[in-house]
Amino acid sequence: MQIKNLTVGYHSENGFSNIIVDLNLCVNDGIILGIPGESGSGKSTLAQAIYNSLKYPGEIVSGEVLFRGSDLLKMGKQELRRIRGTEISFIPQAAMNALNPVKRIRYQFYDFCMAHNIPLKDIDYKISETLKMVRLNENVLDSFPHELSGGMKQRTVIAISLLLEPKLVILDEPTTGLDVLVEHEILQDLKAIQKSRNFTMVFITHDLSILYEISDKIAMMYAGEIVEMGTRDEMLKEPRHPYNFLLLKNIPRIGQKGISNIRLIGNPSNYSESFPGCQFYTRCPFSDHKCSVTHPELRSSKDNHLYRCIRYPEWKSSM
Repeated sequence: MQIKNLTVGYHSENGFSNIIVDLNLCVNDGIILGIPGESGSGKSTLAQAIYNSLKYPGEIVSGEVLFRGSDLLKMGKQELRRIRGTEISFIPQAAMNALNPVKRIRYQFYDFCMAHNIPLKDIDYKISETLKMVRLNENVLDSFPHELSGGMKQRTVIAISLLLEPKLVILDEPTTGLDVLVEHEILQDLKAIQKSRNFTMVFITHDLSILYEISDKIAMMYAGEIVEMGTRDEMLKEPRHPYNFLLLKNIPRIGQKGISNIRLIGNPSNYSESFPGCQFYTRCPFSDHKCSVTHPELRSSKDNHLYRCIRYPEWKSSM
């Protein structure tokens, strides 16, 4: 998948505000791409734009989302309906609430298959195999959603989304609201399934510890922009943007002390205000006057580790 010059915004009583501006991103086949960012960074907006499911007051202003050479943003409703679930799947926030509360799980699988004109006589075995893959017993098929635990409902939604073997799966904070142990088990299962089926996964969350556990590559967002992107090891061991560096240094670690004199403070940028400089300028302890007047471009080093900072590597040497 390739995203080109994507601009997305929202209408409000104060007018229209761009949330994502000219975003470019290439997602390689067969990897897990993690997209972290704090609340309001635009990551969920990006997920909905990729899936072409953004509703008013949101609006996709311009750009392309190319999947296997076709622009998803130019597809009509029927074409989108055909590829959703078969080529691309989307698991939203609070996915466990996406189940129909008055239908048994079996018929929710059947409804999904009928929507794609798949004969039910050919699908029972596939449903059974998919349930095994997410570690669910077949007896859940005769249950109503309210009879299942939060983790079981989440696994059911994941099973439905993977049933027809899509090539791209977008997950928008799919483990929100689950306890830590259940979350860990689901994440490990997702990673194992992704590797065995070799599909591409875009995993969106505000929890860095999740992404550094399962991702192959990470594209960090701040204020609607990608501020750093690289492999998991590059992002973890050699952060090049102060935002990534500060987040990593403030993750609690057993037996280690944090950097007491460096903190991530302040609030995210106000999208309704025009700002010529770096979006992170007001919160960055390494900024100077140039950062306030120069908007940094996304730079690439020889190892293809991307970063949006005009003061790298100077800011690291100043520590």
